Amino acid sequence: MKTRIKIKSSRKTKSLKCKKTRIQKNSKEQDKEQDKEQDKEQHQKKYKFYIVRCDNELDDTILYRFLQALGLVPDSNAMNYVEKQYNMIMAKNKLSREQFCESYNRDFIVKIPPGLVSSDVFFYHINSGLLDKPFYKYAKFLTNTINLDYSILDKGMLYTNILKYNAKRRLNLNNFIKIFPLSNKYKFHFPGNYILRPIHGLSGSGILYVHNANDLQKAFKYYNTHKDYRNKSYSLQEITVSRIITDLLLFKGRKFHLRMYYMVAILEGEISCFFLDYGEILTAKDPYNLNLPFKKAVHDTHQGSTDSDYFFPNDMTPENILTGQTDKDKDNHNLKNIILEGTREIAKGISNIVLGVSKGKPNSLLFENQKNGFYVYGLDILVRDNLELVLVECNTTPSFKRDILEITKMLSEII
Repeated sequence: MKTRIKIKSSRKTKSLKCKKTRIQKNSKEQDKEQDKEQDKEQHQKKYKFYIVRCDNELDDTILYRFLQALGLVPDSNAMNYVEKQYNMIMAKNKLSREQFCESYNRDFIVKIPPGLVSSDVFFYHINSGLLDKPFYKYAKFLTNTINLDYSILDKGMLYTNILKYNAKRRLNLNNFIKIFPLSNKYKFHFPGNYILRPIHGLSGSGILYVHNANDLQKAFKYYNTHKDYRNKSYSLQEITVSRIITDLLLFKGRKFHLRMYYMVAILEGEISCFFLDYGEILTAKDPYNLNLPFKKAVHDTHQGSTDSDYFFPNDMTPENILTGQTDKDKDNHNLKNIILEGTREIAKGISNIVLGVSKGKPNSLLFENQKNGFYVYGLDILVRDNLELVLVECNTTPSFKRDILEITKMLSEII
């Protein structure tokens, strides 16, 4: 079940004072008739959809069937043609499907003959701009993307923008991690425990822990001599620093974070935001402890370190929440409600950023040839032992990849 976050646009409309003449009245009646005809044509139109298929993390056959059930028609000729081109490129370059789908080689961009694509509803691959690029030029009724700069919600700018766009509302800033860039080394105060996270990171890559001045010097040396997962040099301005939260609720004795899903939609000129009341539980590999120096296996939580597939709220049971406490608030029902309410407050803060960036013009968040759009983000949230939620990151490219086919199908149905 998705939960809608009620937000209001700050759009101001100017009213023009005009004399009520017969001509104006007829003009208004004509406009209404035209609007009715356009609505009628829109409802009668059979929309065609195109899914950019490759090594997708979700089962796109489920999306395919869902769209057909809504009355949309697949653009089969175009999808089949592009699939053949994919296979030819893979064979020529001796690539596996995964290697091809994750490639940054611009020579692999498929050239599509004019007139072949007749879709107006597109579902992009999201994680591969090269696969999506051939379809940017087509007019779109709906796509699973919006024109919101990723940097606005990334690790480096999220806290700053939370403060900027929520100045007029009561917001619990304890729900958001305060960060600063590694380039501002004078903000460290030792003794103290800090986590260093690259803005451009993947599955915990490049994360370091700093406890003293000696650790800090080692961190500078590491980032100056290593490259990120894209094989690009690290920039100290793009390494975020925050104090490590240690008073945590534990899952099966391990540190964990929740991955909750949040959607921004621009539909018919209005902004709507939703979050899903279902999420994932991602844990560290080893049991929790505060022994120094901090180890990734104890403090780094992501899919690769989680020993099984756990989901919120199903697996958020008293048996799994091992804190040694007998607080009644930690029973399954109350815990679910507390987490959902906390997630709602965090999502409202992000929604106000979206509204503020739009400056009262929702369609400014759409691309030039796009009528409607939406995008799904991943909210990575820690839970303190007092059940206060803390947003660690708003992930602009959340992963849905699973090793077990049944779990992939289940997650695909939900999303």
